[in-house]
Amino acid sequence: MTPALEADTEARIKAAFEAAELQLSATLLLELYGPEIFRFLVAKLHDPELAADVFGDFTEDLWRGISGFRWVCSARAWAYTLARHAASRSIKQQRKRAQRNVPLSRAEPLSQIAERIRSQTSAQLRTETRSRFAALRGQLPEEEQLLLMLRVNRELAWLDIARILASGSVSDAMQLSPEELSTEAARLRKRFQKAKEKLRRLAAEAGLLAESAPADEMSAEERHKPAR
Repeated sequence: MTPALEADTEARIKAAFEAAELQLSATLLLELYGPEIFRFLVAKLHDPELAADVFGDFTEDLWRGISGFRWVCSARAWAYTLARHAASRSIKQQRKRAQRNVPLSRAEPLSQIAERIRSQTSAQLRTETRSRFAALRGQLPEEEQLLLMLRVNRELAWLDIARILASGSVSDAMQLSPEELSTEAARLRKRFQKAKEKLRRLAAEAGLLAESAPADEMSAEERHKPAR
């Protein structure tokens, strides 16, 4: 997503929010960011079926939380934060969908949108050929995989990534001070550089560096501005 497109997307979501049209704001957020959020969950959980369940949880969290969102970060960063925490809850608690507090049937029309996004994105994932660089990335620790995805593939700002990957609750992440975010972003940048070095080493061992490395894996970071 280009900066211009993201800015336009954020403006549309926020305009609906400020007009007190919370359902429209949540719907726009889900429509515009839902597919990439679902892909993020598949990559994190390594299980499309579990990711589909967690995407439902994420949708509910979005529906419940939209009225209390205070715009301390972008709607996109907030959505990723919600999604990561929904995934973490699922991993820790192994919850069943029947135990959810707010059934999706009470979040219409978000439930219909969520189901369509799950179906369409799952179909795309099944038909895509996973690159050898993506396979190598899967050998890295989870935090490094997420760093590469969020920074290289999603082109998120470092402060947003620091918020998304912060420990504690979603509320805690939203309340982090600028100083705390900057400190964590600096740590993540160092971890990111190490992850890239590991990926290059794995690629060299696999004999892939002689080939043209995909831009999204090996060189996209250099296209970023120094800090955001």
